[in-house]
Amino acid sequence: MKKFLIFVLLIVALFTTDIEMIKQPRQQFLEKSIAMLSESTKVQRPSAATRARTRIDQQIQLTDKQAAHLDEELATDLAMKKFFQQYCVEREMSLYFFTDKLENICDIIENAMQRTG
Repeated sequence: MKKFLIFVLLIVALFTTDIEMIKQPRQQFLEKSIAMLSESTKVQRPSAATRARTRIDQQIQLTDKQAAHLDEELATDLAMKKFFQQYCVEREMSLYFFTDKLENICDIIENAMQRTG
C-alpha cells in the first residue's frame, strides 16, 4: 500500500510541477495523447458532395459525358458549392445539363448542403 501511495504522489507531483525540464515533455505527451484520443473518436461522415453524387446516381439517368462532368464538379464540397452557385443560383447555361435535369441536380445538391451544414 505504501508503494502505491508513493507512486500516486510521484505522478501528481510530475503533473503539477512547473520545472521546465519536466513541463515541456509532459506538455508534449499530453498533446499527443489528446490528439490520438480525439482522432480515434471522430465520426467519419461522408461529405456533402459524396452524398449528393450518390443521390444523383440513384435518381437521375446520366450519359457518360454528364457523369464524368459531374464527377469533376462534385469532387469536393468546395467544388460542389461553386457548381451550385454558378448553375443553380446564378442560372448560367450548362453544356451538360438542361431544364428539369439541372433543376433536380440543384435540388439534390441543396438538400445535401443543408444536411451537412
